[in-house]
Amino acid sequence: MRFLTGAILFIGFIISGCSSTKKIETTAPFSLGEPYAQKWTLENDSVKEGHEVVIPILSLEKDRAELKNLYYMGKRAPLQMKLTSKGNVAVAEFGDIANESVEISQEDEPFPFQLSETQAVVSYVNNEKVKYFQINGIQRNLAITYPNLEAKNSQ
Repeated sequence: MRFLTGAILFIGFIISGCSSTKKIETTAPFSLGEPYAQKWTLENDSVKEGHEVVIPILSLEKDRAELKNLYYMGKRAPLQMKLTSKGNVAVAEFGDIANESVEISQEDEPFPFQLSETQAVVSYVNNEKVKYFQINGIQRNLAITYPNLEAKNSQ
């Protein structure tokens, strides 16, 4: 009886451990350009600072994928689609102004990916399932200072 209970508990741990593992896909139903990260501050409020990751979107079929979050440097932030002079981009804001930026603490849940400073993971929904795609080669651009929040948001 003791053996049976131990075996059931062991199998339960294996199953629950596997379900929390996030699998990174090798292909995605979208195509991305060269991403970059850029630190920013507000000239009139030195307390307000952060950084953003900008990912050019070369192709994206909305019926096949909806971009959700970006995991980068121990944090998670929602991706927002924007149309700029350079084309469609997905932007993740990290910092004081980005109220939705979430630092993942070890107590809540460990950061789910092993990434370097030039890597990030995009989460997206495909066929009603959340999937993950790793991007590499994130360049770090020079920091930029905006006169105010309106100027930053109008970029």
